[in-house]
Amino acid sequence: MIFRQIFDGFLNIFAKFSIKCVDFWMHAVYRPEAICVDSAKQTNFLDEPKIVIANHTSLCDPPFLMSVLRGKKAIIVAKDWFEKPSIHWIISAAGGIPCDRFNFDTEWILHAKRALKEGKSVVIFPEGKIREDGGTNEFKSGFAFLARTTGVPVVSIALDGNYRFLHKIHYVIDIPRKIERTKGVPSGVDLENQSAKFRERVVFLRERAVNGALQGDENVEILPEPKLQEMETEQ
Repeated sequence: MIFRQIFDGFLNIFAKFSIKCVDFWMHAVYRPEAICVDSAKQTNFLDEPKIVIANHTSLCDPPFLMSVLRGKKAIIVAKDWFEKPSIHWIISAAGGIPCDRFNFDTEWILHAKRALKEGKSVVIFPEGKIREDGGTNEFKSGFAFLARTTGVPVVSIALDGNYRFLHKIHYVIDIPRKIERTKGVPSGVDLENQSAKFRERVVFLRERAVNGALQGDENVEILPEPKLQEMETEQ
């Protein structure tokens, strides 16, 4: 028992050290450059819990976002990756919440709600799988259900996804947007509609991320598309 406690304590320290090393690697090698839709509002946008969603372009996306986003946070991770013995220890230490992407799974919602109540933001990749060809898969509605049932604002992030050595990774941070909280169980159609709206927003913002990477210009104003005006912003 004592040996097990000593081992677990050592593993926890090693995991935290490894996370710091990953943070350093992400900043030194990929030189992250944030482009904020509202720079005045985004400075400390994770001071309060948020649901953060992003497009999924690479296995580098999760450690990259966890490195560049400041504040307390957890991240939804595919259960089959979470359970890999070789990386479970560091994913768990980094605040990973497993989600079974191949079967109906609601347990992750309970863990995510608990994380939000603890003051953490929750990072989700709604596509559920990597898309490497520059496109964006349809968004699964789990994040919309979480937002609708908790009232926590959603922040969309678009990654340019070009992870090359010493290439500056651009990512666009949108303003927080609320999905009106409702009582009871939201309808599937409503959640799918909300998911589609946020997907459109991420696709729109990703074009800006890619243009920023090509042009090196971080000061071009980003205007919302008219059909997205109905999405509520955080007051």
